Amino acid sequence: MRGLDGKVAVVTGGAQGIGRAVVDRLVHEGVAVTIADAHPEFGPSAAAEVTAAGGTAWHALTDVSDEEQVAAAVEGTVRRHGRVDFLVNCAAVFIMRGVNATVDEWRRSNDVNIMGQALCVKHVVPHMADRGGAIVNIASISGHIAQPDYVVYNAAKAAVANMTRCMALDLADRKIRVNAVNPGTVWNANNERFHRDVLGMTRENAEKDPEIGGRHMLKRVADPEEIAGPIAFLLSDDASFITGENLMIDGGYTAM
Repeated sequence: MRGLDGKVAVVTGGAQGIGRAVVDRLVHEGVAVTIADAHPEFGPSAAAEVTAAGGTAWHALTDVSDEEQVAAAVEGTVRRHGRVDFLVNCAAVFIMRGVNATVDEWRRSNDVNIMGQALCVKHVVPHMADRGGAIVNIASISGHIAQPDYVVYNAAKAAVANMTRCMALDLADRKIRVNAVNPGTVWNANNERFHRDVLGMTRENAEKDPEIGGRHMLKRVADPEEIAGPIAFLLSDDASFITGENLMIDGGYTAM
C-alpha cells in the first residue's frame, strides 16, 4: 500500500489479537512499530518476535488509562525514530455487563476504551502536526446495535465511533485523518477462550450457531488479519481522502 514504507506507528494493545495482527501487517509494509501494551510478558515477546523476523519494533509498557505511561510511550517512539506518523488504538477491556454494572466496572471500561484512546491521540498529535498523519480507532459493531447485557461495552464503543468523527473534524486542518473500524466477531485468543470455557464451543460450532456465525452474512467469524488489512489501508495514502469514517468489517452483520 502506498505511503506506509519507512513510516512510524504506535499500536496500542499490539501484543495480542487484532493489535498483534496490525503490528505484523504494518511491519510487513515497512513500518517501524511501537507496541504500546500493558502486558509485561506478551509485549516484550511480541517485539522480540518481530525483531527476530527482521522487522523494527519495541515494546513500551503502557496502560492507556495512565497518561504518564501514554506520554512515555510516545516520547520513546520519537526518541528512537524522530517522528510518529500513525496511531492505531487497539487497547481495550471487555467488560460485558448490563444495567447492574458496578461503578468500578463503568470506570474501568470508560477509562481504557474511551479516555485511553483519547489520551493516545492527544499525545501523538503534536508530533504529527507539522506533516500530517493518520489515526485508526477500534470501535465495534457493538457500538451501533443493541445486545443483551452488553450496556457497558456497547456504550463505550458507541462513544469511540462518535469521538472519531469529532476528532476527524478537529484535526482535518492539521492534515491528520482519523477513522474507526468496527469489527464483527473476531476469533482471537479471548474469544476462543470464551467460546471454549463458557459456551463449550469450538470455532466450527460457533460459526454454525445462528446467534454467532449465523448473525453475519458470510456465516462465519473473522480472523484478526482480516481486520488488520483494512486498518493498514486506512493508514495508507490509498485512503488519503477518507476521514471521519466508521468502516464496518463485520461480514455483513450490521446490514442484515
